[in-house]
Amino acid sequence: MATKQKNSEDKFEQTEFDLFVALEQIDRKNYNWFATLTEEQRKKFVPYMLLHWNSSVKANSEVSAYYVMSTDIVANKHMFNDVVSNHPELQWLLFCAASPGIGRQFHTWIPHLSPKIGELRETVKQKDISDYLSKIYKNDSAEDIAATAEYMTELLNHRVKLASMYPELKLDDIAMLSNLVDNNDIRHYEKECGID
Repeated sequence: MATKQKNSEDKFEQTEFDLFVALEQIDRKNYNWFATLTEEQRKKFVPYMLLHWNSSVKANSEVSAYYVMSTDIVANKHMFNDVVSNHPELQWLLFCAASPGIGRQFHTWIPHLSPKIGELRETVKQKDISDYLSKIYKNDSAEDIAATAEYMTELLNHRVKLASMYPELKLDDIAMLSNLVDNNDIRHYEKECGID
């Protein structure tokens, strides 16, 4: 049985998703680039990984701040909602929209907390938060990092408590609820319910 010979162009078809080429295309605001990917490359598109790389650049403080805030507000905020998470091309468009379009930047990896912490499945230790912040804010004083870590630990542990009380709520809903309900409200609720 005769087999179909491969075209010379097919032999060298790119099958890997190149993260650094993707970052360059985002920097250029190339909204059409995702459409040029092969089906195999599209399957290897990982928005979560791209979020960590895209949001941090080695540049002046204004550009760095812009990338962090814009990636968070434009891309991260919507990336994993029920509608967008099923549409990789739409996720790509969010990344491009977040870019300031000022040319290629040197992107760096942003470390992250344990997924259990991010998903509010375990209480947070202040040391873990301090270590995390020290990696990101290398030039900040130990006092500033300690104060921020204390605040974040209290905030995250408050959210963990709410998540355990209301496991059916989404993380965004828990964040909203944590702004409305403080620890005194929780203690009062537990007392009324006979939980001590």
